Amino acid sequence: MNEFIVTINEKRHSIKLFDNGKVEINGKIISTELSQINSHSYLLKYGNKVFETTSNKIENNRFGFLIDGWYFDTIVRTHLQETANELMQKKEKYAHKVEIKSPMPGLILKIIKHQGDKVRIGEPLIILEAMKMENELRSTTDGIVKEVLVKEGESVEKNVLIIIIE
Repeated sequence: MNEFIVTINEKRHSIKLFDNGKVEINGKIISTELSQINSHSYLLKYGNKVFETTSNKIENNRFGFLIDGWYFDTIVRTHLQETANELMQKKEKYAHKVEIKSPMPGLILKIIKHQGDKVRIGEPLIILEAMKMENELRSTTDGIVKEVLVKEGESVEKNVLIIIIE
């Protein structure tokens, strides 16, 4: 038995291929037959219906299928590949960095969070004086301050990188 996860239009489908010609799609078992016409074309008997299908490999796990005039761009992975992909996406989600930039020109009055400090979303990081007003620049994410790129008393322009949070 071969087991795959096929993604079509961001919707995942579980497919199991059995040696006896049976296929299980999302828990439903059906009889199939596949006859190759040439290197990319097939006749697929699915239940009581026959479909003419063409396939081409786009890249890695991406395939294009043309089934009776309907085109499907798919991602086909083994169960193990899909699990590894999910883990990588979770890792990327948590291993991001956020760059805090000055929203306006001003003077760095006080640095509240320093390199290595833990920060929570909404916590003040720096006090920036602009037009004789003190402005608290707050964290937009949870994380750890990786780097503070300014010093107290330093003037900054708009969009200058101030702090990096990971």
